[in-house]
Amino acid sequence: MMTRRIHRLIKPFLLVALSVLLMITACHKPSTSKNNLSTAQAKATSECRVIKHRLGEACIPLKPKRIVTLDAQAILDSLLALGIKPVGTAVDHFGDGQDWSGKRFFPALLPELVEGIESVGAESTPSLEKILQLKPDLILLANQSELAYQQLSKIAPAVLIDTWKDKIPVPIKENFRHIAKIMGKEKEGEEVLAQYQERVAEFKNQLGDRLRGLEISVIYTYYHSFEILANSSHYYQVFQDLNLPIKPILLRQEYFTQISIEKISDFDADILFFIADINNTSPLLYQHPLIRSLKAFKNGKAYIADIRSWEFYGPIGMNLFLDDLAKYLLEGKQDPYFPRRG
Repeated sequence: MMTRRIHRLIKPFLLVALSVLLMITACHKPSTSKNNLSTAQAKATSECRVIKHRLGEACIPLKPKRIVTLDAQAILDSLLALGIKPVGTAVDHFGDGQDWSGKRFFPALLPELVEGIESVGAESTPSLEKILQLKPDLILLANQSELAYQQLSKIAPAVLIDTWKDKIPVPIKENFRHIAKIMGKEKEGEEVLAQYQERVAEFKNQLGDRLRGLEISVIYTYYHSFEILANSSHYYQVFQDLNLPIKPILLRQEYFTQISIEKISDFDADILFFIADINNTSPLLYQHPLIRSLKAFKNGKAYIADIRSWEFYGPIGMNLFLDDLAKYLLEGKQDPYFPRRG
């Protein structure tokens, strides 16, 4: 999934970065301070600590009060889990970047968690003008925004957080601990993860041995195409925490792969999840004879799962994913597209 985001997000962001370069250059003089720290950074506060990252280093306030994030999936989720509410954030590429109200944006964040946070646009096309207006004292960005790092660092201290390396996503817990360390919240971070592990233990206890001898498979549906995601994908990390029986062929997938509908049967299992944007998916897609012939379909164990709960990259998303997964594995949720027979 992170590989897909690289291709989808980095090209449009390059165009945005180039279009605003003149504006940023006109509004801010070039940095002349030592250690690649911008003038804006040096003036931000006399009490700061230096954070090193792949693109350089930044002297960030000891207690930043006006944080802007450019990644909802990994960074915004993690900050909110740590009890830190930024003043602005880029929102998911499935939304229009304009309105938070009454909606659950990606990752799985509830409206009340993001209330009052200003949007600076969609992740792929954030507005540097809006970022300037928010007067941040810290900007946290991920890989898809690194082309604009130099411009951003002239606005405020900017720290790049690598959420993937060599086309492989950094494990969720490792990424969260890294963000907690940057924010000086290591203790709070461990408490958040401990609470998650308690939920995992409770889930496993409730599940018991009801999945013994079974296999679970996951297929990502994107418009009218089908894809198999890498074994490092976010939901597999939670599956492994729960010791769920993942179909072995999925664990051999190092990168995401598109498949034709004729190959669907290779990934059939006792329990099969199709991940989709359910608001923009035609039920007719799942009435194809090759899908209706699957074992999971015939046994009433094929499900269409909402992408907004299944795409996550932080502890809040992991917990909300557990809520969603419980509906299928613990409560026996019946999928409206795949009614049980008999």
